Amino acid sequence: MDKEKMLNLMRYWLFGTFVIVFVAATVYVGVALGTGLAIFKEPFFWLAMVITGALCAVWYYIYKWYLDKKA
Repeated sequence: MDKEKMLNLMRYWLFGTFVIVFVAATVYVGVALGTGLAIFKEPFFWLAMVITGALCAVWYYIYKWYLDKKA
């Protein structure tokens, strides 16, 4: 598998991971606390989503660096 396909696959998995974390956190916290969609008004919820997105982006660039170094 060439480098471009591997990067596209990593991008796909990281986006999927972000979507799963977003949905799971929203549903779990909304149901467990009984707040429903009011969770979207909480700044710490959005902070957690920004951190999750940043971690996914950092992991993508680490993987890209690894592939460049490997080749």
